[in-house]
Amino acid sequence: MKPIRWLLLSLFALLLAACASGAPLVTPGRTTAGGDLSIDAGMEWTRMGTPREQLWTIDGPLLNSLHLVPTVREGEFIFLGQKQTKRRPDGAFYHRGMRPDELRDLIADGMRATGAVNVATSNLRPVSFGGREGLRFEMTLDSESGLKYRAMAAAFEHDRGLALALFYAPVEYYYPRDEAKVNAMLDTLRWK
Repeated sequence: MKPIRWLLLSLFALLLAACASGAPLVTPGRTTAGGDLSIDAGMEWTRMGTPREQLWTIDGPLLNSLHLVPTVREGEFIFLGQKQTKRRPDGAFYHRGMRPDELRDLIADGMRATGAVNVATSNLRPVSFGGREGLRFEMTLDSESGLKYRAMAAAFEHDRGLALALFYAPVEYYYPRDEAKVNAMLDTLRWK
């Protein structure tokens, strides 16, 4: 199954589970984003997912999504779901100690693997997340159907692997509307 189809099926399953369970609402303030990862939510979100990964959205996953992965483990696909093997040695697989530019490229490659096209990154910079050195950067990308998106990413290593946060929304209306609040939120990522 193509990675984009896997990602879309996963998102669909998360949405169905959220609808069935009444999807928990994230209110502004400090909250756990799965495992030992926490973030200050600057606005209300609907939360879907598991302790391994969460998808937060305001208007729906195709209109704005904050993807939070508390721990990408050694040899795992950057957005989970696959592991590096001898038969599948290449791909967007995380390895401890990667340089910031390698992590940026890994995340961009992961977006390509899930079906994004015309992925371009910019503004790679170091950021401290509660004393843990990490990185932030922005991306532009298109969906397979041609919808243009902007994205921002934050990542840092901890004792169990890599913590990752990725926000993406269409260039028109949704990204500009939420950009400042989400940007401030990503700076508050912490590992307990």
